[in-house]
Amino acid sequence: MSKNLPTKLIDEAGDNVDVRYAASLQTLTDWVDTTNFIAVAGRGTAKSTVIIARRIISCINSMPGAPLAIVADTYTNLVNNIMPAVQNGWRIHGGLVDGIHYVKGKRPPKEWSDRCSVIVNDYKYTYSFWNGCVLFLGSLDSPSLLAGKSVAHLFFDEAKFASDARAARVMPVLRGDAITYGASHLYGGVTITTDMPDVTEGEFDWFFRYAAEMDPEMIVRIIQAASVRNSYLVKLARANTAERPDLAKIARLEQKIAYYDEGLRKLRRGQTFFVNLSSFANIDILTLDYARRLYNGALEHHEFMKSVVGMRPGVRRSSRFYILFGEEHKYSDATRSGAPAFNSSELRFLDPDRPLEGGMDFGNMLSLIIAQPDGPATYRIHKNFYELPPAWMRELADQFLNFFASHRCRKLFLFYDRAGNNYRKQGKDSAGEFKKAVEFDADGQRTGWTVVLMSRGQAVIRQNAEYYFMLSFMRGDNRRLPRLLVDAVNCAELVSSIELAKQEVKYRHGVKLVVKVKRSEKLDLKKLPKLSTNFSDAFKYLAMRSDWLAAARPEPTGNSGGDALADEWAAKNLGK
Repeated sequence: MSKNLPTKLIDEAGDNVDVRYAASLQTLTDWVDTTNFIAVAGRGTAKSTVIIARRIISCINSMPGAPLAIVADTYTNLVNNIMPAVQNGWRIHGGLVDGIHYVKGKRPPKEWSDRCSVIVNDYKYTYSFWNGCVLFLGSLDSPSLLAGKSVAHLFFDEAKFASDARAARVMPVLRGDAITYGASHLYGGVTITTDMPDVTEGEFDWFFRYAAEMDPEMIVRIIQAASVRNSYLVKLARANTAERPDLAKIARLEQKIAYYDEGLRKLRRGQTFFVNLSSFANIDILTLDYARRLYNGALEHHEFMKSVVGMRPGVRRSSRFYILFGEEHKYSDATRSGAPAFNSSELRFLDPDRPLEGGMDFGNMLSLIIAQPDGPATYRIHKNFYELPPAWMRELADQFLNFFASHRCRKLFLFYDRAGNNYRKQGKDSAGEFKKAVEFDADGQRTGWTVVLMSRGQAVIRQNAEYYFMLSFMRGDNRRLPRLLVDAVNCAELVSSIELAKQEVKYRHGVKLVVKVKRSEKLDLKKLPKLSTNFSDAFKYLAMRSDWLAAARPEPTGNSGGDALADEWAAKNLGK
């Protein structure tokens, strides 16, 4: 706190009153205080000193004798970095002193342990408090530390370093004693803090699922009630410091505060609060100079947007496979409302009297994108569809049929992965299966649609050839190629897949090859639509057709192995 801030002010009533300052994050933590509190917060927002420290103090005060636990990515990080900051928060916000109010790593006084509701045999990895509460230390690199434990509240810092599976192994410790501690609104809850994860760099975002559990209207009611309670606290403080305290007035105020305490306890119980905070939430303390230093050199742009501004990051532009794909290739006004379309009749730029073109990828996820030329100079991708197992071709075809039910020209030209031709002679090929599912409904009745399979006999599309083709296609200076436009609202998964696709440089016989990193296709099924390269592959099959390859074909220069390979690919596939 700045020494220049006044500690006394004259209020509107003319009274000289003491002043206490709190950062906005501190007020938010105290006022919301729901059972579950998840904060994805930028650098310098005092996640450990304010959020975790104050929430631990709340748990200690509302659940005397309760077992608690705190977890981090590594035990070393927890002990050397996180807990010192938490202890500082205990000192600042709760007046807790090491050795007086708590001890760490050793057996506490007998009267303290007698107040604890659980038996602790080893105090090496614990903090013990005067009222019997015990805080167990745990980490992802030493899961045995929490083995067999049962706690009433779980604190999780640096959560972005925990995989979904490892986080799931920690959560079972959260069971505690409902009979003893169930009256507290913090019983059975979690407090999770971290900065913004970058899933493309191997970090994890499992805690974002809590965002869907939040009831914003309830959070507003909680804050409103906490604000009223705070005004009564101010009045009580003023009444207690008056020259002649009015005992009846003080009693009424204390009654009102107790009423709001009980009401807030009921409002907060079982509720979840999820917040994404930038470092600017704490800018009054950090100062603008701090942000300027980070922006002007301490951090590169990608890291600044992630760690300071709190924006969910994509792949660094220089690391992208589709390096030229940008805002100029996206549009968001396909529907008059700007919302996703429920059917094709809502798409303003789609011509219902002309055929559709599709790109499809077969794999552990079915990915389908639908496009249509918009005159000779523009090519629009209007919609994407996907299906995850156990749903498959029938379900994907039904999605397509339902969305384009009002489309009058019922012809679809389909470009796809050549693997879709496998087992064609046996009638078991994926492309043929999808064609049949579109042309015939689930009852075997004709739908009126005709699917023309454009990739029969297709050769392998090499990633290095794709890289150089997309440079030409997206650069926008080749008049023989149309301008690419993608509906960012109705093709959100496609846009994400393109923007998150990473490149990797390899060398084969001394020739430089730029390839697409495909590891994202091994992610959990639910993450595939937006995070995997599947949709970008469907886009590849749609775009890399013979006439466009011919238009993009580079002039032979003899000095670029990559260009030569792209030229070789174009030459082999012309006319197919």
